[in-house]
Amino acid sequence: MASPMQELLQAADRIEALAAGAVERWGATREALAENRPGPGEWSAKEVVGHLIDSASNNHQRFVRLQLVDGLDFPDYGADNEAWVRLQRYRERPWPELLALWRGFNGHLAHVMRSVDPDCLENLWVIDTDRSISLRAMMVDYVGHLELHVRQIEVAMMTAQGQLD
Repeated sequence: MASPMQELLQAADRIEALAAGAVERWGATREALAENRPGPGEWSAKEVVGHLIDSASNNHQRFVRLQLVDGLDFPDYGADNEAWVRLQRYRERPWPELLALWRGFNGHLAHVMRSVDPDCLENLWVIDTDRSISLRAMMVDYVGHLELHVRQIEVAMMTAQGQLD
């Protein structure tokens, strides 16, 4: 069984590999394909990447703040994901800029994970009165969140390709 720090090092490596591989696969994608919504109420690839930028931004705050304090009371933006994406109008941003920002942010999160103070790994983010999560668990769970949305983007782009051809 891997130690908590080994687990985080593996998670950091996986984050960088996911982002690098995705940017390599998606880099030449046409703007029309990246901004096409696969169906009503569904996000385009640009909007999913925008959501992942928001996720990286919020997790960056949590990852750093949880090394400063245990029992962090920090807002959960989960209920507002749709509003965050809508307000920032990610479909209007150039695809290469979104990809560069997303990859860079994830590279930095991987660095933060590799640099984390091991004494803080069990510090808790208090989501609400019934839920909390440790810094370690949050860092590891972030990888699964990325994997889920990378698959979502690839499905959205395949669907859009069929719609635009």
